[in-house]
Amino acid sequence: ITMNPGYAGRQELPENLKALFRGVAMMVPDREIIIRVKLYAVGYTNSDVLAQKFFTCYALCEQQLSKQKHYDFGLRNILSVLRTAGSTLRGEPGTMEDILLYRTLRDMNLSKMIAQDVPVFLAMLRDLFPGHSEPKGSSHFEVEAAIARAADANGYLRWPWWLR
Repeated sequence: ITMNPGYAGRQELPENLKALFRGVAMMVPDREIIIRVKLYAVGYTNSDVLAQKFFTCYALCEQQLSKQKHYDFGLRNILSVLRTAGSTLRGEPGTMEDILLYRTLRDMNLSKMIAQDVPVFLAMLRDLFPGHSEPKGSSHFEVEAAIARAADANGYLRWPWWLR
């Protein structure tokens, strides 16, 4: 039985059941090493520097952004971002790796953030990736066209930030 005390959505076992199981101490995984290895595994060559930036970004997010129940900067989210970073790298060979990671971090986290945290997060990314202008977002022409048709069909205004 794996118990994560205090983890969202989990119930504590009653004391009479806890007594039937032996406790085992566990360590917190070193996220930076995991990020570095996974970046190498998906094809990044500059993984040492990029892993440090990624790790620092999530550590700063946990410290500086407001506390929201839906924010997740843990391993599950890290691995999801790394999978996407890998597919982005394979889909755009020849593009600078730091730009691809910058865009992946931005795109995968920005949609979850509340309005007051967005400028803080974007400033954090600019500080972590100095010398780079904000990368353009991915283009999804079919999705953007479908959003425009749906907005028109329902009499909604087409706000430009819907398509960012």
